[in-house]
Amino acid sequence: MDKNTKLTIIIVAAILLALAVFGVIATDMKDRLGRIERQLEHLDEEVDEVGVNVKRLTGKITAPQDVSIEKQGQLPRAELDVREYDFGKITKIAGIVNTKFTIRNTGESALTIGEMLTSCSCTSATTDKISVPAGESASITVAFDPNFHEEPQGRFFRSVFIPTNDPANQEIELKIYVEIIN
Repeated sequence: MDKNTKLTIIIVAAILLALAVFGVIATDMKDRLGRIERQLEHLDEEVDEVGVNVKRLTGKITAPQDVSIEKQGQLPRAELDVREYDFGKITKIAGIVNTKFTIRNTGESALTIGEMLTSCSCTSATTDKISVPAGESASITVAFDPNFHEEPQGRFFRSVFIPTNDPANQEIELKIYVEIIN
């Protein structure tokens, strides 16, 4: 082999080696970018959760601070038998799923339900009553939309925060659990 042939073989081998290394680096970068994209997708959700928590902390209904023993029996009292619900495994194609929770007022005065907040925009909550007279109940409907945005893999939960004027339950947290499958 002459000098030019050897030089050509070395140059071609170097180019092939460089292309192989570049391919490995490009594949690694693609994987890293995919992970970063998935992390960024959930940043919006995290920002929403922080906003909800700030709103919860600044907008709570304040309970009476100085309640005499005589008046304690006249306060509202929020009671729930169930505070969690598991939807189990659901599919995106099935769409929005709902469940109901019941809040009973076992106190002696009207129970006030404040603005309900959720831990994520994919979850919403409504009530049939904002003021619940003593001895009556209110129904809270919680809806979860699996198509609202990309959700985490596996089983996860979302929360509903319900402010009340019950001094013993100024904020009630309801949880729904779900796992989205294909």
